[in-house]
This record gives sequence, C-alpha cells and structure tokens, in this order.
Amino acid sequence: MKYELTLLAMIFLMIVPLTAIPDEAGTSGFAFLKMKYSARAAALANAYTGMTNEVDGVFYNPAGLAGIKSSQASVTYMSYIMDVHCGAAVYSFLRNDAVLSIFTKGLSASEERTLEDEWGNYAGTDGTFGANSFVGGLSIARKVLDNLDVAINAKYLHETLDKQSASAIAFDLGILHQTTHENVKVGIVLRNFGKQLSYYTEEEYEEKLPRTVNVGFNYHPDEKLYVLVDAYKPLDNEFSARIGVEYQVHPIFSLRTGYKSNASDWKARGDNEWLSGFSFGLGLELTRYKMKLDYGLISYGDLGYVNLFTLGYGF
Repeated sequence: MKYELTLLAMIFLMIVPLTAIPDEAGTSGFAFLKMKYSARAAALANAYTGMTNEVDGVFYNPAGLAGIKSSQASVTYMSYIMDVHCGAAVYSFLRNDAVLSIFTKGLSASEERTLEDEWGNYAGTDGTFGANSFVGGLSIARKVLDNLDVAINAKYLHETLDKQSASAIAFDLGILHQTTHENVKVGIVLRNFGKQLSYYTEEEYEEKLPRTVNVGFNYHPDEKLYVLVDAYKPLDNEFSARIGVEYQVHPIFSLRTGYKSNASDWKARGDNEWLSGFSFGLGLELTRYKMKLDYGLISYGDLGYVNLFTLGYGF
C-alpha cells in the first residue's frame, strides 16, 4: 500500500505543475511528431499509455512492449485531411530478457506552386512544393520488477519543408506499473526529449521539439472489455484528457470508441461540429492466420475525417 501511495504521489507531482499554459504555447517545431500511427489506438482516442502487449505501443508507451511473448510486426496507413498521406511500420522481437523493436513512420504532402504577376493576379503554376518527414528508431523494453516494466526509444528525425530541411535526435522514456488491483495498470511516458542536429536556415534557429508527458490508466476487468483514460500534457500547450472503450463482441471481432477533451479546437459551427473529438473503430483478430486487422476513424468536425488501417502479424 505504501508503494502504491508513493507512485500516485509521483504522478500527481509530475502532472499538476504542467497544467498551466506556458508563454510559448504551440510554438514547438517538428510538429509531425504529434501525429501517432495505430488504427486501434486512434479508435480509442489515442488513450493508449496504459496499453500492453501491442507493438504499436512503441509510438505511445514503449514499456507496454515488455510483456509480448513472441515476435510481432505491424504496418499502418493513415489518410489525413488535406491529402496528407502517412504510414508507419514496427517490428518487435525477444532477445534474452528484453524486447527490442525497430520502427519508422513518416508523412508526405504536396500541392501545386502558384504564381502571381506584379499586380498580385494569378499567373499559373510552377511545379509543386510540399513537406516530408521521417522518423526511424530503436526501442528496448524489459521487466525490471514483477509489477514494473520500463523502456526507452531512441529516434532520428528528419523533416523537409519545400527546399529546406532540419534533423534532430530524440528519446522517449516509459514505465508501466501493474497496481495491486489486478485489473488496473498505470503508464507514464515522457516523449520527444532531445536535440536538434541540423537547421532550416543558416542562422541555426533551434526548433523546440514537441515534448509531452502522458499518464494513462488501463482498466481491464475481463478479456472482453478495456477502459482506457489518458492525461495528456504537451509542454508547449494545454492539458487534455482522452478516454477510450473497447468491447469484444465476438472472439474475432471488437468494437471501439473514444473522445478527446480538446475537441473545441476543431469546432467551426458547422453541421458536423458535434462530432469533433469522437473516434470509432473495429478490430478483426484472425488467430488461425496469426493476423490482426484494425480500422480507426477520427472526426475533426467540419474539417473532415481521418482514416487509419493497421495490419498486424505474429510470428
């Protein structure tokens, strides 16, 4: 009991000071790091910090990988708004008493470059311009106590904006704790703490990485039901919460839904405003073929919808 109280006190002391809005809110660079790639997690509003045994957890809380029993791989495609295309891949395998993972993710967007004449009128097009980003990394997760898993991600980041580019190296640190309540797990992760390596301009203006602190709770009372709650705090922006629920309707079929508390960011007083922040999805687990197929749908209200597909395979 004393250990549980100590852990909860640590969580409280980490989160409460972070709820204030900093002066530099929303000014970090490498913004693509805020985008995560997992159809299952997306359907659960990305309330995934407390999830275990899923290779996609490397993008949320890598400590959750410490419990996998065999090698796994997954690939994800995300069709984002404004014709932005995103993808990710993860491969995790056991080595001695640790789980090692190799992962990558990226996005690509482009559009025609328009020209104007000396009076500001439209003067045709001249090729395209766009943005591309890439993340590649390694992760190690292991069980250090019967009720505590830890992990670290090391990743290389590269972003191109038109003809300019920048790069950085960053780290994620995660823990996952099995509480004295057998159905409750608590996860904590610190994401994107690192250093810029190259710069967009010759002035070497340093972009701040979008660092975040997440705390997540995973309530799993039986094999059919997950209830997940995340407290999400970017260090350059406001605090928000996420909640996700998954129910296994059939041994091979699950339904999911979730909600993000910062939905007001996407409300534009249109017909679909009420859907802002909601997410939905389903999962198929084809045990016979060691395959899983997940689909996630995120609503950005009148801005549109984001679709994600993840294919997983166990070796």
